[in-house]
Amino acid sequence: MFLKIVNLRSHFLIAVFASLIVLFSLAACHAAATGSPTAALTATQGVATGEPPTPTSIASSPTPTLPPARAILLAPPGADASLVQTLQAELTDLSAQAGLLFERREQVTAAELGPQVQILVALPPDTGLAELAAASPQTQFLAVGIGGLQAAQNLSLVAAQGERPDRQGFLAGYLATVITDDWRVGVISLADNPAGRAARQAFTNGVIFYCGLCRPVYPPFYEYPLYVEIPGGASQADQQAAADILINSAVKTVYVVPGAGDENLLAYLASLGINIIGGMTPPDVAKGQWVASIQVDILDAVRQVWMEILDGKGGLSREASLHLADINPALLSPGRQRLVETILAELTADYIDTGVDPLTGEMK
Repeated sequence: MFLKIVNLRSHFLIAVFASLIVLFSLAACHAAATGSPTAALTATQGVATGEPPTPTSIASSPTPTLPPARAILLAPPGADASLVQTLQAELTDLSAQAGLLFERREQVTAAELGPQVQILVALPPDTGLAELAAASPQTQFLAVGIGGLQAAQNLSLVAAQGERPDRQGFLAGYLATVITDDWRVGVISLADNPAGRAARQAFTNGVIFYCGLCRPVYPPFYEYPLYVEIPGGASQADQQAAADILINSAVKTVYVVPGAGDENLLAYLASLGINIIGGMTPPDVAKGQWVASIQVDILDAVRQVWMEILDGKGGLSREASLHLADINPALLSPGRQRLVETILAELTADYIDTGVDPLTGEMK
C-alpha cells in the first residue's frame, strides 16, 4: 500500500514538471514573437536602455581651392600702343565688374590657358590666334582688328579700324563742307595706297553730296574739293610742300587721312589757321584748329561682345561703327553736329553708298 502511494506521487510530480516545462516553452515563444522587454534586453542591451548609438567620427579631407578666373589682353610686340592703352583701361574695369583678374601679356601658349582663363582679347599682329583658340576650347577669344580670321565657337571678331576708309572719307568730306564757307575744302591722302585712295575718292563724293557743283562765289575760282597725296614716311619738308598746294589754293578746311603725315604736318596746318579733320586724337599743338575726329568706336564694339561672351555666347562678329570724337564746339556747332551725325547714321545703316570700293579705292 505504501509503495503504491509512492508511485502515485512520483507520477504526479513527473506530470507537474512536464506541465511546467511546456508552459515555460510557450511563454518563451510568445515573448520572442511579441518583442517583450525581456527578449529585447537579451538580444540588444544598448537599444533596450534607450541610449543613442555612439556616432562614428569620419576624418574630412580639405577642399582644394580653385585659382580665380582670369581675363587676358594679348598685345604682342608691334601692337598699336594707343589702342593697347585704351583697351587695357577698359578691360581692367570690365574684368573687375565681372569678378575676373586681369592681366596684359605679350605672348601666350595653349599650355598657359585652360578653364581658369575665361576670356582672352587679342590685338594685331596675329600670332596664330585661330590655332590657339582651337587648342583651348574652354577659353573664349576675342580678336580686335585682326584680319583674315573666321568666327568659331569660341572665337569672336571685332572689325579692324580702317576697314571702311571710304565711309570715313565720305563723312569727312560732308563735315568739311558743312562748316566751310564757299566749299573751300581739301584732303591730304596717302599715295599708292588703296585705303588712302578710297578715303580721297569718298571725300570728294561726300563734298558733292552736300553742295552739288560746289562752285565758289568769289575768287579764287578753283574746282573744289582739292586733294594732294604724299607717300608714307615723307619728310617734314615734303609734307609741308603738299600742304602748301592746298593752302595756296585758298583751302580753309583739310581732312588728313590717317597715316598721311605726322604731328609736324598737323602743327604746320594749325599754325596757318587751317581747320583740321582727322582720324586720331589731336596733339596739343593742333587742338585749337581741330574740328573733330572721325574714329572707329572699337571700345563700344568690344564692350558689347564682352557682355555677350559673359552671357555664354561665342562665335560673334561685330563691325565697329564710326563716331565723332574730340569735337570743337567753336568750329562745329551743335546744330551742324546733329546734321553730320544724321548722315553718319545713314552711312552705317547702308542708306547712303559712298560710291567707292573700300578694298581697291576705285569708283564703283
